[in-house]
Amino acid sequence: MKRPPTRPNARAIAMVFGIIPCMLGVGLGQYLRWSGAVWLTDAGGFWPIFCFLTSLLACVYLALTTAYDGTIRISAWLMLTWTWLYVPFWLTAADLPRYSAIIGHDGRVTIAGKWMRPGADRVWLFAGRGGNKIIRNVEGSATINSVDVKYKFAETYISSRRDEEDLSRPVVNAMTAALATESRKPRSSRISLFESKDAQNRFLANVCRAVVPSKIPCPLELTISPNNAATAPGGLWSKHFTEQEAIDERHLPTLVNLLTQDNSRLVRSELVYALFMEFVETAVDLAKVARKPHLLDDGQFNALIERIIIAPEAGNEALTLYASLSRLTQEQRAALREKAFREAGVANIIKQYGSGRITDSELAQLSRRLHTEFDANPETAILALEVFGERLPWDLQFGAVDRIVRARAAHALSALRHLDFSSPLRAVVLRKVIAEASLKELDVNLAHGKLEELLTPAEARPLIASVIGKSHSSKEWLDFAVRVLPVRAMTTEERKVIIDELVFVSTKSALEFVSEHRQYLASSDVRDVTQDYARTIAPDFCLHLTHRNANRQIDYFNDAQIEIFHKCAQVK
Repeated sequence: MKRPPTRPNARAIAMVFGIIPCMLGVGLGQYLRWSGAVWLTDAGGFWPIFCFLTSLLACVYLALTTAYDGTIRISAWLMLTWTWLYVPFWLTAADLPRYSAIIGHDGRVTIAGKWMRPGADRVWLFAGRGGNKIIRNVEGSATINSVDVKYKFAETYISSRRDEEDLSRPVVNAMTAALATESRKPRSSRISLFESKDAQNRFLANVCRAVVPSKIPCPLELTISPNNAATAPGGLWSKHFTEQEAIDERHLPTLVNLLTQDNSRLVRSELVYALFMEFVETAVDLAKVARKPHLLDDGQFNALIERIIIAPEAGNEALTLYASLSRLTQEQRAALREKAFREAGVANIIKQYGSGRITDSELAQLSRRLHTEFDANPETAILALEVFGERLPWDLQFGAVDRIVRARAAHALSALRHLDFSSPLRAVVLRKVIAEASLKELDVNLAHGKLEELLTPAEARPLIASVIGKSHSSKEWLDFAVRVLPVRAMTTEERKVIIDELVFVSTKSALEFVSEHRQYLASSDVRDVTQDYARTIAPDFCLHLTHRNANRQIDYFNDAQIEIFHKCAQVK
């Protein structure tokens, strides 16, 4: 540390570290101000006060100290310069709300909110007004007529506005008038305003044109959503019709709900029922009311059932009502059952009634429709075979099988479970399975002992031969053969193929296979595989394998295999 030969006097210090920085700071600030520069910050008064106090301490230090330190003096000079630049800016800063915008003299738009931290609501403009314009409320939100409205103007539109213009006023005025008009419309129109995208887009386009009458593309982004309180039942923007509104507007879905709700308290129940019967168009709505007839008297209920009986394409509804309604008379039951067998979907009838509840005459009536249903859906053919079996006429049995074999092999596998009454038909379906079934389809339907449940030994033979033939070129098919195919049903040549393929893939897998199924294999094959495996392992592991039967208390290896492992363990 060096000491100057003479101590600087207070006047020199004040000149160098006070007046000159002050003049520089004020001058630079005025230049930036009148040049129209935009400088935004959401910082409060902490930093200006901190800088001012720090600069005072620096001046006192420089005036009183006799030591000379270049670093401290340079830091003090920079602090004073920054303070006299920053403090005048802060004292004359413009206080702007978050949703204001500043248009520079070059036309550039700066949104105040982009320079603010989350939660802050104001920003300070450290710049002059030379060539700058401030536009108020370029974006924001408001609650109008129980609707939350959010808006945002495009920067191209903001740049064309005059100084101190408030853009929220035309938005609020136009939205207030538009929502007031919508609130006086029927409930269906009010619902569509928020449910229909097209209706809402038309509404917002009209509001935008009211705010910006020119023919330029709409520079205003608008979103609307109703308040939660206003969407409650009975509220202005509720999605639910009151009873009177449903009557006035002939709103069929609400009329149906009023007639079917368990806790419904109708004031004008007869009028609601009459309007429902007048405007109902589908058998689905008729069936909804018929399934919950607690609000209907006998005359109304009978008229409703009669309407369903004569309604076109109401067979499925008639089928459901026949099975679920206890209020029906015998005549109504007979009429609904007849309509169901005449018009309902065949699959629905079969599922609903089953075999025992369908008479031979009704089955004959269904037979005329089954051929068409089979062509449309092979699953219906499988269902018919499952439910009716040999009750089906021969031509229908053959038609069902023909449709199944023209479908995927998975359908053929499903059909095999229900064709135990006809060996010739089983043979047709089995050929489809052998020719086209994928590995995944077979694995799903035949694994875990299902093969022997599904197929007789004679039927399994061609399938076993087919799978073993594919295992030559595919590790996946080989794995399937080992896991699923019964070894006792294989021929000697097929077992030999499996062993050879396993040895090629893994001697360990081959050893496991011959050990688990050795009662069906030639002893020479078991011995050869065991010797091959013993050559690949260490003597210590051979010794371990000699004790496996005792350790696991199972007869996993035979005596010949144990002897092979003993010899392997003795090799040094």
